Amino acid sequence: MTEFQDIRIVELNDGASGSVEGPLTTMVLQLSADTPAAWSDSFNETWKGRASVMRRAATASGNMIILACMPYELQSQIAELNKVVAETNASYRDTAEQAAARQAAELKHLKATLKYN
Repeated sequence: MTEFQDIRIVELNDGASGSVEGPLTTMVLQLSADTPAAWSDSFNETWKGRASVMRRAATASGNMIILACMPYELQSQIAELNKVVAETNASYRDTAEQAAARQAAELKHLKATLKYN
């Protein structure tokens, strides 16, 4: 298993951003890598669970986060998104390490119980 590299928001994808939904504009933020499905699920659950008056709907999938906000709100949204990205990275890393340790223990136990003759 390769070591998990932290996901980061790296830039606004201006080519994919810009569609208008009422007063909000769809913003597509590029991530540093494709996210594993479990990472995206964790991010999405955490973001939805945040109680904040100015928090806008956002969804992580693949190598992007898509949110709808007013253009002037984007910087503050990024600041909040970065907090959840950092929490998600830590949570995902912990879960992956626990799974790897559990798998190693299972293999060690299996190896100890195998008979070859």
